[in-house]
Amino acid sequence: MSDIAADASSSRTHADVRNTTLFLKRWLANPLQMGSVIPSSPALCSRIAALVRRAEDEVVVELGAGTGVISRALLAAGVPPKNLVVVEIVRDMADHLRTALPGVNVIQGDAFELPRALPRELHGKVGTVICGIPLVLLPLEQQKRFVDAVEAVAPGKGFLLYTYCITSPLPYRKLGLTAKREAWTPLNLPPASVWRYQPQR
Repeated sequence: MSDIAADASSSRTHADVRNTTLFLKRWLANPLQMGSVIPSSPALCSRIAALVRRAEDEVVVELGAGTGVISRALLAAGVPPKNLVVVEIVRDMADHLRTALPGVNVIQGDAFELPRALPRELHGKVGTVICGIPLVLLPLEQQKRFVDAVEAVAPGKGFLLYTYCITSPLPYRKLGLTAKREAWTPLNLPPASVWRYQPQR
């Protein structure tokens, strides 16, 4: 292995260790904010990135970005940094993301207060919302609050939710949504699905 390749491999290893350490620290602090005890796999990240829809002037909004593994997959798939908005409620994680994702708009805020957190000029300019929050653990009224928050900034667009449930993790009919499982990957630990929810027409 060349010195350059060895240095690159070492840098990736150190970054992976930092990401995992930060992820576990957050999980231990508040398990209910996290969907898993380990970051999403490259297989899941690439599946999510492939499902993104956006016009040239629209942004992608990622909610609950954690250490940024999905954010990096979105950038690698061609989403320009200026068109990626990451909303993270935990201050330490948001600070980490600002350093790890140069050029990306990182907002330390609450996904359930999305109309307030997202700059007003981006309301109606959202192509895809991606959610990593374990909504399945929340009561129906909180799920409804989340759906309303997304609808306020991305009317009619709905959102992508990645989850470890094989069946729909949300009671979508009660929430006025349609549901479609767009992807499933057994290569994630645990195996994961990506669901697309949209308002009923």
